[in-house]
Amino acid sequence: MTTQVSSFNNATVFSDIDPSFTRNPKNGDLLLVKDDRAIKQSISNLLNTSFGERLFQPLLGGALRRFLFEPIDSVTTIEMRDCVFDVIRKHEPRVGRLFVDIVSYPEENTYTIDVEYGINPVGRTDKLTVVLERIR
Repeated sequence: MTTQVSSFNNATVFSDIDPSFTRNPKNGDLLLVKDDRAIKQSISNLLNTSFGERLFQPLLGGALRRFLFEPIDSVTTIEMRDCVFDVIRKHEPRVGRLFVDIVSYPEENTYTIDVEYGINPVGRTDKLTVVLERIR
């Protein structure tokens, strides 16, 4: 994950590469995702990445897909919440305050993960929703 932090007029700017790898038509460079969107993209990537999926970083990721084949109960939900906390705390230093709410839907074999977080140097808050579902 490429992260660039720059200060311009005492404002912190975060930027990552756009996941669509779209090029700028004027200069041919890859487009960047900035500020809140860059952090949201990073958290989403962390939660959707399984262990061993990234080259040379075998311990990076949330490995949440493994919970889809566990019983849908409160124990699994608590383990998922702890996993989300751990991966964000370990790999996303731009996130300060963190609140995670997980709702399970046993009939649909689905979990909805709501992550509300504060952006460290700026002090703003943002929210991300990830739906984890098992395809039959």
